[in-house]
Amino acid sequence: MTKKVIRLKVKELMKAQIDANISTDSDLAKLIGVSVTQIWRVKLPITDTRYNAPGCQFIAGVIGTFQGRFEDFFYIDEVTI
Repeated sequence: MTKKVIRLKVKELMKAQIDANISTDSDLAKLIGVSVTQIWRVKLPITDTRYNAPGCQFIAGVIGTFQGRFEDFFYIDEVTI
């Protein structure tokens, strides 16, 4: 059985942080309205047991902060469960 999940394009987010002069994940967390832990967990490899998929607040915060589109920072992945 498979299901679709949302994944973060980590390199794109990191590039956007640099371009916007957001030097720390703590600063980014404040801007997008999530915890630093959530940012850290979303950036982990999906094989890491501590990984969390980005939630609605995270996605909306990233898109709003960087004035981007969903496709700029996220993609849909199909995983076997």
